[in-house]
Amino acid sequence: MSLVVVKAIGLVTVQDLGRRGSMHFAVPPGGALVPELLVAANRAVRNPDDAAGLEVQGQLVVRAEADIDVATDRGEMRELVAGDELTIESGLRRCAYLAIGGGIDAPVILGGRGTLLCAELGGPLRAGDIVRSGEASGGDPRPASFNESSTVTLVAGPDLDAFASDALARLVSAPYRVLPSSDRVGTRLAGAALSRAAGYRERSRPMVIGALEVPGDGQPIVLGPEHPTTGGYPIIAVIATAELGRFFAIRLGGSVQFALRD
Repeated sequence: MSLVVVKAIGLVTVQDLGRRGSMHFAVPPGGALVPELLVAANRAVRNPDDAAGLEVQGQLVVRAEADIDVATDRGEMRELVAGDELTIESGLRRCAYLAIGGGIDAPVILGGRGTLLCAELGGPLRAGDIVRSGEASGGDPRPASFNESSTVTLVAGPDLDAFASDALARLVSAPYRVLPSSDRVGTRLAGAALSRAAGYRERSRPMVIGALEVPGDGQPIVLGPEHPTTGGYPIIAVIATAELGRFFAIRLGGSVQFALRD
């Protein structure tokens, strides 16, 4: 069973829950920007949570080549019959997800099926591409939930000595805007500039998803699932793991208010 891509506007990729344990090969974890939404789509169509689906940042139109079960991150399953077309849009969120019964038949590379653009593992979908269903089974029958919020909790980072004494307070004092130039590597923010301490010297170290690195202009960048495996900009804070999906669901052009964990 398969779907044909009729139209793909923006970035449309195959994603699962990511690769683990390959950063020593300079391969970041990748995976869905908002794992909770991929899980919701997979459960609706009775797939395992980690089955590969489509992540849509923009708009996707697909056509069924044969009868096939599909579901979106809204948790609604439907059967498409041959010739049916379906449109998925990210809308008020940064991304949307489409799951098909059995998951997407994509090769397993370094433990994952997802597209990883910076490592050239796969590529974005284009009109005419064919998406074939796999044989994944044994999904969790419980519906998945996702609580959206524009307030996101931070844990103070390892490089506070790199910043002026009031930088952390400035970071949580007012919202930041999510810039349209953001991508799966990093989300660029615009807001209160975070000043450096005099004499701080940058040094290279491993990076993690959700880290807020701060370049010389003082505007934070939140590292995404395709982040560089090493970097040198100082890290002022890191998004709490449980709230990463909440942050990455915020649409481009939207705003986020950070709060420090007590």
